[in-house]
Order: sequence, then structure tokens, then C-alpha cells
Amino acid sequence: MKSILLFFVGLLVPYILSSQPERVYDIVLLGGRVMDPETGFDGIRNVGISGDRIREISTERLEGKEMIDVSGLVVAPGFIDLHVHGMTNEAHQYQVRDGVTTALELESGVTFVKEWIDGKSGKSIVNFGASVPHGSLRTFAMEDYQPLFEKAKDIAEKEGRNSPELSKLMINLGRSSYRSLTDKDMAAMADMVDYELAGGALGIGVPVGYYPGATQAEIFRIYEIAAQRKVTVFSHTRGFGLVGIQEAIANATTSGAPLHIVHANSLSLGDIQVTLDMVASAQDRGLDITTEVYPYTAASTALQSVLFDEGWQETLGISYQDLQWEATGERLTKETFDKYRKQGGTVIIHMMKPEWIETGVSHPVTNIGSDGMPYAPMAHPRTAGTFSRVLGVYVREKKLLTLMDALKKMTIMPARRLEPVAPMMTRKGRVQVGADADLTIFNPDEIIDRADFTGLKYSEGIYFVLVNGVLAVRDGKNVENVFPGRAIVGKYKRR
Repeated sequence: MKSILLFFVGLLVPYILSSQPERVYDIVLLGGRVMDPETGFDGIRNVGISGDRIREISTERLEGKEMIDVSGLVVAPGFIDLHVHGMTNEAHQYQVRDGVTTALELESGVTFVKEWIDGKSGKSIVNFGASVPHGSLRTFAMEDYQPLFEKAKDIAEKEGRNSPELSKLMINLGRSSYRSLTDKDMAAMADMVDYELAGGALGIGVPVGYYPGATQAEIFRIYEIAAQRKVTVFSHTRGFGLVGIQEAIANATTSGAPLHIVHANSLSLGDIQVTLDMVASAQDRGLDITTEVYPYTAASTALQSVLFDEGWQETLGISYQDLQWEATGERLTKETFDKYRKQGGTVIIHMMKPEWIETGVSHPVTNIGSDGMPYAPMAHPRTAGTFSRVLGVYVREKKLLTLMDALKKMTIMPARRLEPVAPMMTRKGRVQVGADADLTIFNPDEIIDRADFTGLKYSEGIYFVLVNGVLAVRDGKNVENVFPGRAIVGKYKRR
């Protein structure tokens, strides 16, 4: 009887298996060159995506509700930009066309980050996040400004981060950049740091180069705070050249704080090789120190900032004609410099040599970070073209690094930088089963930046971009009215 039963079961099994419905994914990417920088995998595969995750990567044919032929194109992890100042959808439209799926404001940070996250959630094209803003918190921590922090916090919590009243209050904080903190002030600031970390901040942004009043002791203390909380300091270091970079590395080494030095190219200038050698040496000795570069010979910042205090020409080795006024594209003179500095606004600074950029982009320790500026029609081209420029100019044309090595700098390296504080980053920067479906799909023979110093333009050669499984770029064009971006938050965020 048992043998007869087994016989009939054997007859039924093929029928049962053949009658099972074939798994159908939401999206299938057919025949692309899948490149995963974490494992080094590089091969032709089909990719099945359902919801916000990659569900299958296979040589077998997959079925999907939407089938997209990506043969001849690279399927890479979406690019992760650790250094973005343009955090509106106007800027994100250009960033996503440059392959960026995660844009983070980690140099300067965002004050009242919880309310900022709440305001962007469900409304962003790309993933987003920010650090604790040491620059603004050190002002609020000053004894005469501390009452304003409670007032500003109350406004943010009740009216949101974009409240006009809050903006007015923040603008009128005074010239605190030239003032130092007392020990009492530092204690108040430590509490404010914890408040922002509880709001979801991803580290501490310390752009000390913009506040010369900060003493070496004050900056060391903020590194101590970062070490105690086990979060990274993201720093625009003091001044230009090696002294500020050495200060940051010394602080990280002696405090134990993780450190990320932003835009090593514009901070180091002609000393870029030495900076990168120091970072490499630190890593060889087990120190958690990283850095980044962007692939342009010009910087950009506010003309009214302390960087243009007396002596800037000697420090930077440039003069008025090397400054370009963003609003008009004009090169400055002594007269227009004085006029616009009083008025306030953004300037593009032509101050670096091509060989310095080549050194930075090709070095194994560097991430690629755009330092992308807030949207303006004539903003610095790094706002729109950073990643495509690396892949088009420095990989394809100059052959200074391989395609896989370049992708590492844009995906897995920045993901790993954030993983200790943001565990969700373990699913980003990868093309693997179970990873988030943040993907950038491009033609390696065509990809190139088109933005230049005459205005923003979309990059070319990127055909599809998915953010959390949703197409944000299709057939080389922005998809309108989709906002799949999610907040990237730190481990201290209160639920």
C-alpha cells in the first residue's frame, strides 16, 4: 500500500511543481552588467526587484510586471554623496541625473534635524540625512545666546523647520564666529549635541575653518564628545594647507573619535599628496580616518564668510579675477569684491591645479563627495556633474583608475563610513540580494558631465536610477512627481 501511495505521489509532484505560479517581480532589469564594488562581482545578470529591495540576481530569465532591457549598460549601486549643501528637490533633480540616490549634509549639518527630517519625509526625490551642526550649536551654547536656543527649539517643534520666524532668528545670531567658548558654554553645547543626535543626526559636522574664534581646546573637546558617542566628526579643517589637517588628525588620534576630512583637494591645495599620505598612514595604523575629493579645480562658498577676511589672496595664492560671482558669472574686481562682500552671496573660487585633482581622484583612500551647492542656475557645476565627471573624464578618458575602483569611491566606501552610526547603510552601496534597490544604470562609454562654469546642465549617459525600488530616472529623463527618498538616521534617534 505504501509503495502504491509513493507511486501516485511521484506522478503528482511534477504536476504540482509545474502548476505553481512563477514568481513575478515588480521590476526586472534584463541583461545588464552588474557591478558590485563590495564583492568585486562584475558580470551579465538579470536583477529582480520587488518593493524596495533587490530580490534576485540571476543568469536565468526572470519575470516582472515591468521588464526593462538594460543590456550594454552598467547596473551599479546608487551613488552616495556624503557632502551636499543643495538639499531641495530643485537640486535633487540634477543630483539624481548624476546617479546620486542618497544626498547627505554632513559638513555643516542641519539645526533641529528632527524637524527637518519630518519636513522632507515623503517629499524627497533621493534619500537624505544630516549631521549635528557644530557651527550653529556653538553659537547657541554661548551664555548670552542660550535662551535663543530654547526659543528656536520651541518654534521648530511647533511650526516646523521651515518656519519664517525660525529663519529670521537663525540669521540674527551675530558674529559669533570670532568668539570662543568657555567651559560652561561647552557643557551646554554637549547637551545640544545629544538633542540633535536624538533627532536622527549622523555624526557631528565641524566646519571649524569658518569660525576662527574657536580655540584648539574647544575643538578638541568636541572630538571628545564625538568619541564618547561613537559618532564621526565631519570636518572642514582650520585654514588651508597641512596645519589644520594635522590638527584634525591629532584630535582624532588622541580622542579616539572617527574622522572624515571633507574636500581634501580644496583644503590641501598643493599639499594634497601629503594629506592623502597621512590619511593612508592613519588607516594602516588602524585609525578610523577617511577623506573625500571632488573633481573640479574651483571651490565655492559665501563671499561674506571668514575665508575672505584680510589676507585671503596670500593664503589662497589668487586674486580678484579668480573669483566668479555665481549670480552673473562675472569675474570680480576690487570694486565688485567689496560691493558683493557687503551684499552677501555665493562665489566660485578658481584656485586649484588639474594635477592636484588627478592626485585626489585617483588615490585609493578618497571617497567622491560633490560639495554640491544649493540650487541656482549658475551654481558650481559640481552640484550637477561630480559623479559623471569622475566616470567620464578620470575613468574613461584619462584612465587614472578603473571603473570598479571609481564605483567603490561612490558607493561602498561612503556606505561603510556611515554604517557604525546608521545600520540601515549596510543595505546601501551594494548590488546584492537583500540590498536596498538604490541603483544607477549607465552607459560607461557615454557617461559625462555637462554642467560647467556657465550654468547647470544635466549629466548624460545615465539612463535609469531607482531609489528604494522606484524609478526616479527613466530613459535618461527625470520621472515627475515621484518622491521615494527616505531619511537616513542615526542610531540615537528616538522612536
